[in-house]
Amino acid sequence: MTPRAAGDVDVAIVGAGIAGASAAYFLAPQASVLLLEREAQPGYHTTGRSAALFSEAYGNGTVRALTRASRAFFESPPAGFAAQPLLAPRGHLIFCTPDQSALLEAAAADMAATGTSIEKLSGAEVRARVPALREDHAHAGVLDATARDIDVHALLQGFLRGARARGARVVAHAE
Repeated sequence: MTPRAAGDVDVAIVGAGIAGASAAYFLAPQASVLLLEREAQPGYHTTGRSAALFSEAYGNGTVRALTRASRAFFESPPAGFAAQPLLAPRGHLIFCTPDQSALLEAAAADMAATGTSIEKLSGAEVRARVPALREDHAHAGVLDATARDIDVHALLQGFLRGARARGARVVAHAE
């Protein structure tokens, strides 16, 4: 929607990282949206430094539910959203020291309870995958081979492009 008058908007969002840009993307069809970014470009801070992981076995129950709910969007974004896939194979390895074995077992059981296919690894198998690890720091591990990288740049640009196309206004250098 177009603002009704100069400076008159339904929603003002502060911060044009992933959270702000995605909010603008989804709100713009129903409201006039102003997305404000203090920096010269959106995504400069946390979003720009993100090593984004998509894993349905990571986090607490709420995070896992949100991850599962977003899978369809990430696997099949709307037409024209991104020129390349948003997800790429990565894997997620958790490892432990000998005194953390019980914690790793609990984490493995928790991950398996989500339906995620995990693989338990010996210390030698962990170190074969990550040779820089010392033996006393890599006693055992759990691998979630289904975890994937999120292309943060493509995701952010898709949200920004889509928000603008839906009528949102993005303002950088906003103080």
